[in-house]
Amino acid sequence: MDAIAARFAEVLERQQVTGPTVVALSGGIDSMVLLEIAAAWARSHHGVHLEALHVHHGLSPNADAWAAFCERECAARAVPLKVVRVAIDRADTGGQGVEAAARAARYRAFVDSGAHFILAAQHADDQAETVLHQLLRGTGWAGLAGMGETRVLAPHTVLVRPFLGLERGVLEQYARAQGLAWIEDESNDDVAYTRNYLRHRVLPAIAERFPHFRASLSRAARHAAEADELLEALARIDLAWQDGVAHADALDALPPARQVNALYHWLRWLGIPPPSHAQLIEWARQLFRPTPTDRPHQAGGHEFRIVRKEGTLRLVIAGPGPDHH
Repeated sequence: MDAIAARFAEVLERQQVTGPTVVALSGGIDSMVLLEIAAAWARSHHGVHLEALHVHHGLSPNADAWAAFCERECAARAVPLKVVRVAIDRADTGGQGVEAAARAARYRAFVDSGAHFILAAQHADDQAETVLHQLLRGTGWAGLAGMGETRVLAPHTVLVRPFLGLERGVLEQYARAQGLAWIEDESNDDVAYTRNYLRHRVLPAIAERFPHFRASLSRAARHAAEADELLEALARIDLAWQDGVAHADALDALPPARQVNALYHWLRWLGIPPPSHAQLIEWARQLFRPTPTDRPHQAGGHEFRIVRKEGTLRLVIAGPGPDHH
């Protein structure tokens, strides 16, 4: 139990967590362990204002009871709680699915909280599920990198995951030893959701043959993160990226794989979710040749044109507004 608290303190010290800090509180066992440890930590650290935030998705008939549970538990620890109600239409999630829509709503609530730091309770089992899910989706290096210890949600809001190196079983043991109460979300047992299917059906079978799979997948995620970092650095070199300008002429003589890599990272830097790898290959074929075409593209909900002008790449979004270089 002391090791969990020590791990928590180590991560927060390394990430220099100070000022307004919020615990993302679902009321589940992992977040209740986080609340318990964070409350004790905050009492011994002057200058840290700790609050909790519960996102009421309204997806379960028990959602009101969960919010009330979180209010009682926070009051018992003298931790202020804010309950944020969000509306998610199961029938219209914009093609992203209920899980992704709920996650996006939570992140918006985190940013709107105004906190400098958001503490989340994801752990090593969550990381393993994420990496395996991304692998089965055929994602690239960025996806295979899984979850990092931190994630910048907005210029002044950072998500911190102090339990990422700990297994679920360790947190469950702590919760029982401390006599903590928690809620059980019935949707966690619904294997219609991909992550639940992996958690209840796939990973237990893997664990029988590979008991150390969590450490192995976490290590693979770190390797993927390093590879993605190197590919991003290569893209900056290949684009002759300087002061936010991408130079198209620098890419003409390069192999297609490097052209595609440069386009992919360039779009990410501009805040446009890159399209599929196959689409990027086609775009590179159109752009980097003696007579590049100027045809509209679709990605990230935008219609835009990638054009070459005066030796630079330009992203022209349909409708009024500034061009992006």
